[in-house]
Amino acid sequence: MPLTSLYCGACGQKQAERFGSSHLRKEAWEKIRWFEGDMLKATLKVALRPGTVAREFVLGKRQSHTHPLKLLLAAIVLLLIVIAQTDYLGSSDQTLSKAIELVQAYSKWSFSLGIVAILIASNVTFWSRGGFNVVEHLVLATYTHFVIICANIINLSPLLIRSSPELVQQHRHYTGIYMDWVEAGIVFLSFGQFFAIDWKRQWWWPAIGAAIFYMTKEGLLYLYARAVIRIVLAQLT
Repeated sequence: MPLTSLYCGACGQKQAERFGSSHLRKEAWEKIRWFEGDMLKATLKVALRPGTVAREFVLGKRQSHTHPLKLLLAAIVLLLIVIAQTDYLGSSDQTLSKAIELVQAYSKWSFSLGIVAILIASNVTFWSRGGFNVVEHLVLATYTHFVIICANIINLSPLLIRSSPELVQQHRHYTGIYMDWVEAGIVFLSFGQFFAIDWKRQWWWPAIGAAIFYMTKEGLLYLYARAVIRIVLAQLT
């Protein structure tokens, strides 16, 4: 039925023009701009207050916060892109490069190790505090791990500007010195905010949680590395 006015009398939709390339570009740009703006705002909010956002989310204030899995998946994708662009896991040795390719193939699930370590640390340290269940602890772990991945992306970003095998080697060396402290600090802050810690009197509770996180993550990485090494050696022989 042809429209006799600017709006349809049946559904109320405004009269639309035929699609053209300009319309497609405009709509695509609007979607991308909205997605990037929404993700950037959510990232800044969570980066500054990971534990507070997680606490508000589990207590029901969810419309004003982005779902933690959405943030985490976006961060993982970006981290993988940065690693690929900087050739952070590359090597000039052909045999070693083949081994690294196999390690990458078997390590797609390795991003979950950080979440598991945070989840174990929060449950061990704060199980009786606040009455939060395992799923709510998992929400905390997801938001916290998102911030940790963002910190690793920022840490790798200088290599996007200038990268060489020598610079990558130096970066790996220095990263091993300070990034453990950065990650433990993020966990410390997140635990304190989520469990509403009195920083003057109870700061040592999130400190214990951060220490348990560090030890648990190191243990998980050790077990993971041993398992992957066995698989890779079997593939190379």
